[in-house]
Amino acid sequence: MIRSADPATQRRLTLITGVGGVIISGLLGLLAPHNGAVWRVPGVLKEHVATALSAEGFPGLDVEMNGQRAILRGIVEDEADIDAAREAALKATGGGGAWAGGVTSVNVAGLRAGTFERPFAWSIKREASRIVLSGAVPSENARVDLMAVAAQAFPNAQAIDDMHVAGGAASPLFSDMARASMRALAQLGSGEARIVDSQIVVIGDGSQAGVEAVRAALGSPPAPFRSRLAVTVDGLDLDHPELQGLNLSEGDAETCERAFDRLMERNVITFAEGSSAIAPASRDVLNALASVALRCDRFSIEVAGHTDTSGSRDLNMELSRRRADAVAAYLAGQGVARARLSARGYGPDRPRASNATQAGQAANRRIEFYVSS
Repeated sequence: MIRSADPATQRRLTLITGVGGVIISGLLGLLAPHNGAVWRVPGVLKEHVATALSAEGFPGLDVEMNGQRAILRGIVEDEADIDAAREAALKATGGGGAWAGGVTSVNVAGLRAGTFERPFAWSIKREASRIVLSGAVPSENARVDLMAVAAQAFPNAQAIDDMHVAGGAASPLFSDMARASMRALAQLGSGEARIVDSQIVVIGDGSQAGVEAVRAALGSPPAPFRSRLAVTVDGLDLDHPELQGLNLSEGDAETCERAFDRLMERNVITFAEGSSAIAPASRDVLNALASVALRCDRFSIEVAGHTDTSGSRDLNMELSRRRADAVAAYLAGQGVARARLSARGYGPDRPRASNATQAGQAANRRIEFYVSS
């Protein structure tokens, strides 16, 4: 026979069970998989701090979280910005405190006033048995970290450090994106990865599995970054079949110019009438041209604008130049080396067909690409 506990014992059991339930619920609340969980707090706070810094005009700083303590590193434009960055990070999620889940302190020992670079450009390039890291990084800590990641990603290559510290990175996520770019490049047999402001570029060749790994890693980067992946599978450009048979990685300037010509044979870059504003319908052909330019910008690339004979020659010369400038600016925005691009307007001076017919005039209104060593 089972006897019921006396009332006093039952009250004690109820109290213990209730307290235990509260403790268990509290632990579950802290440890369960949601953004307030203890094990996720540093990562969530880092996102909040990065967002707050960007909103206050400090997107190029490195952010590290040690629990709820933020560590900032990098370059600001003047000394007063150090206190402003500290305040922005401290108030990223409100008042803070151990239980409130906010930032409790901000270490700014790694901040200093210094030089800003525009554009903010960084790259890693595979060269035979070595890899070369060059360009700007936001802090000395980022520089050391990237060299360590390079050694891990390319264990059989000599890593050359040609980087320097500067301000002007597009986001506190710059170092994360640089690490991801290096690891993506390691999946390919050859190539280069670049970050120019918020544009991530990977140029190279690899196996089908390697190219798929690159696309999985960098196909949809976090804002504000965007990616341009000019990668081929065993030498084949699967996205642009008209380029088959052209080795743009190792070919000469003539090979690269031929690639531009092939893309423009059946495509045209259109503009608003009498304007240098590129029509949205030209976006696909511009992206294809960017893929070629990225793989060929070891050479000089001239973007040439041409018009028909309608209107005055002076106006046509100016219009053709502005249209060439617009195309060159688009390519540079996709990560093509700006120093390798030039734009020139030829107006009506180099007709492709007779201007006596509308068809001939249409053929003469065009953009061409000239490539030289």
